[in-house]
Amino acid sequence: MKCLICGGESAGEVCNQCIRLEKIVFQKEWSFKTGLIGKAEDLRVAVSNLRISGRLPMSDNPKALNTRVDNVSHYLLNVKSVEETTYSGKKAIMVTIANPATKFTRYLYLPNLDDMAGLTAAIKDAKTKAETLTDRIRQQKGLAPAGGSSAPVASASPAPAASAPVSAPRPVSIPTPAAKGEDVSTVALSGMAEDLSEFETKIKKLKVLRDNGILSEEEYIEEKKKLVSIF
Repeated sequence: MKCLICGGESAGEVCNQCIRLEKIVFQKEWSFKTGLIGKAEDLRVAVSNLRISGRLPMSDNPKALNTRVDNVSHYLLNVKSVEETTYSGKKAIMVTIANPATKFTRYLYLPNLDDMAGLTAAIKDAKTKAETLTDRIRQQKGLAPAGGSSAPVASASPAPAASAPVSAPRPVSIPTPAAKGEDVSTVALSGMAEDLSEFETKIKKLKVLRDNGILSEEEYIEEKKKLVSIF
């Protein structure tokens, strides 16, 4: 699949290289329960100057039929409309995504969001920023002249996709023997602090990948288990 911004190889609509340039302008997390006995789902949405992403109910039709809750990540300029609707009898926002390259349309639902007006305003503002950033990226790559169109790239010379910014966990470091006169407990505690700091950093990186739709919830849990087993 080609990145819709730079035309490079990508696992989604926006490649990892372009994702590194994005800035979040709106973000929310909340829970939603379908009906009286339905399962409570943890939902989240993030709007940046390049994408709309998160974990949301989605469907291939505007009547919310056959919806499923999953991680989503879409190029912001593919957002065609943001409108109020209902989802499972609750007030909701429906975001329509249309990908001109694949001719595929998807509908995202945000039920019981407590700041619908804020989301709508954020998407409108972020789309303007996305146009500017997209043009700048394409100009830097020689894909468009100054002031060129921000329409999605249909085809382009392949560019190597950047690898996901999560380094492989390394084995726990073993503190070196204390020098003469040095407190052994101080050395041990120092080594433990370094390991804990590294563990927290890797967990935060995994959360960023999950929140941006690069990792699914299952992949996030599996990678987290790997880190816990090592540290």
